[in-house]
Amino acid sequence: MSAPGVAAERELPAYRWVVLGLIMGVLTVANIGPMGLPALAPLLRDDLALSRQQAGSFLSAYYVGSLVMAFPAGWLADRLGVGRTMIIGQGLVAAFLVLMALTPSYPLLMLAVVLAGIGYGMVNPTSTKGVMIWFPARSRATVVGLKQTGLPLGGALGALLLPALAGPLGWRGAVAVSGAVVGASALAALWLYGEPPRPEAAPGAPAERPSVRTVLTNPSLWLVSCATLLFAAVQVAWISYLSLYLQEVLGLSVVVAGFYLAQGQTTGTLGRIFFGILSDRLFGGRRRIILVLAGSLSGCLALLMTTVSAGTPGWALSLLALGFGLVGIGWNGVQHALLAELAGRESAGTAVGLGLAVSALGVILGPPLFGLVVDRFGDYRWGWYSLAAGMALALALLAPVKESRRRVWE
Repeated sequence: MSAPGVAAERELPAYRWVVLGLIMGVLTVANIGPMGLPALAPLLRDDLALSRQQAGSFLSAYYVGSLVMAFPAGWLADRLGVGRTMIIGQGLVAAFLVLMALTPSYPLLMLAVVLAGIGYGMVNPTSTKGVMIWFPARSRATVVGLKQTGLPLGGALGALLLPALAGPLGWRGAVAVSGAVVGASALAALWLYGEPPRPEAAPGAPAERPSVRTVLTNPSLWLVSCATLLFAAVQVAWISYLSLYLQEVLGLSVVVAGFYLAQGQTTGTLGRIFFGILSDRLFGGRRRIILVLAGSLSGCLALLMTTVSAGTPGWALSLLALGFGLVGIGWNGVQHALLAELAGRESAGTAVGLGLAVSALGVILGPPLFGLVVDRFGDYRWGWYSLAAGMALALALLAPVKESRRRVWE
């Protein structure tokens, strides 16, 4: 993929920051429409006569589509290149957002949401490789962490902008506008994104080729993927149930409980950058130790949640929310960097796609399993114990990871 008008700039270090800004924008814009659908749920319920369960099912459908496509998309990025794969994914998201705006029924709406998720499933692992091949090893976890802030930022913008647009345009008009914006970002990527020059192979060394088999037979990749499945399950269970827990057990209002959740979401977004810097600068590019640190602290904070009661002061609740958000959500960028480096440059997309596909199972299964535990024992404390146990198992899976075998490229 060649980007006219910027070819001369590509040799300059400054161009890599253009790439990072572009990809952050791509991720942010791609998530405004799908992640903003919950904010439009009351309007959708009225228009399509949806049940509460149906109105709350959009994000699950979106993640199912992303899960289905993550691994094939990584392979496509390795084969076709980052630019082509990312633009195809954006095109799918844009097209199916417009289809959502035109759909007359719930089944067709859900189909469009799943297909938009498939488009996003092409963008996410591809974008990780897209920034990593442009930056040196010493800063990769940092830039991937920056890139990964696009998802929560897109969700926040969707929750803010779509209801505002729905006032004059209706929910269909708001969703259609979000699709048009994704289409515009695809055109920007077509113009601005270019693949960096491939590094020359050492004399006599065979050229490295993308290999699905190499990825699927790498034990460390599977260990990291399964460990971060548990990380993801713990993260999304905490996000899903914190407000409910604070309302039911502590008697807080919806607004106050939401305030504590917002604190955790904020530090979670910042944590993606913080842990990237920590890995690149303080730990000399080591990744596993960051996941171990984040997992250990998440498990400890889950245990501390069992001590919360109606008498717990607000500042203590804030510390718990801020702390868990930082360590329980902020690990994501380091995970991407480790997966890519374990596979090497030519198979980085496939490896990240595998990791995202596996960890997405945690996103889907974590909240209902947490709820099942709480319902079974009739006490939220057992839910928090289960999160701590999940993190302990994740740390055990990380222990044998051969980080020394990372194929770090410059």
